[in-house]
Amino acid sequence: MVTGTFFVADVPDAPQQQIADYLVDSGNHTRNIIGAYMWVVGALAFLWFLTRLRSVLRRAQGGILPNVVFGAGVIYSALMMASGVAFAAVAYAFGLRGAPVSNPDLVRVLPQMAWMILLLGAGFAGILLVLAACIVSFQTGVLPRWLAWLGIVVAIVLLFDVIYVNILPLLVWVLAATIVLLMRGEETATAAASAGGRVA
Repeated sequence: MVTGTFFVADVPDAPQQQIADYLVDSGNHTRNIIGAYMWVVGALAFLWFLTRLRSVLRRAQGGILPNVVFGAGVIYSALMMASGVAFAAVAYAFGLRGAPVSNPDLVRVLPQMAWMILLLGAGFAGILLVLAACIVSFQTGVLPRWLAWLGIVVAIVLLFDVIYVNILPLLVWVLAATIVLLMRGEETATAAASAGGRVA
């Protein structure tokens, strides 16, 4: 998802001539389509993380919060895909389908709509996901306390993500949580192997 962000490009304040140049540059369309595909693949990979996280949280607490984490994560993933589609819509229509794009405002507005879907819709779903996971962590200790406190900071920062136009804090927390979950899985496998050796 982070890599895809470097591919997509928009022209919110560009004059008409610059937009015309943008439309005839096939490199712009290729980059936007590649970036959108990366976002979709990233959103699908996020579902693996989400399933693993819910499994860990449910073993620690069987209440509603693990399901809230999962539901918010599914919404985030779906909106991430929708945002990628909005970013690539002009590039796909003009570059691959040969459709005429005569209204420059469409080129300006669609990418901004994509950012709003990502930052407002997906961003607030991310806040709900992180907060619910942190509450379970504080209550049960299933995740490290430093990760829970980091999640609180990330949730606060994400409240203003529309202003500074960056969803990176959420991705940082997801990366940290992924590493914790992978290390937990390795420790569980090692413990199970040790127990099996003692029984034998």
